[in-house]
Amino acid sequence: MNVIALALHIVGGVGVTVGICAVLLFCVWRVLYTIQQGTSYVRRLHQIPCSRCTYFTGDYRLKCAVNPMSALTEEAIGCGDYVCNSPAYGGLCSQDKMPYQHIKELVKQ
Repeated sequence: MNVIALALHIVGGVGVTVGICAVLLFCVWRVLYTIQQGTSYVRRLHQIPCSRCTYFTGDYRLKCAVNPMSALTEEAIGCGDYVCNSPAYGGLCSQDKMPYQHIKELVKQ
């Protein structure tokens, strides 16, 4: 009887150790997954160009003179009305589309 009790004690100890290790590994995996998801979300939010746009007012009542409903949201990432307000970037400010001012000049020609 002592041998069976000793075997159950050893198996039980190993099972508890494996269980604790599994729970800890799951927690570490979940934390890393959450950090990765948060990082990708923050990268997406940094693509919002509103603060570099000429039409951005900076006023909380009317954030954008052209698209007030989508200003400072994820909908503004591909904004067609975006015009860079910084002359250092030559009017393009990390947008692939040509700004509205350049399109007006092309239409006049």
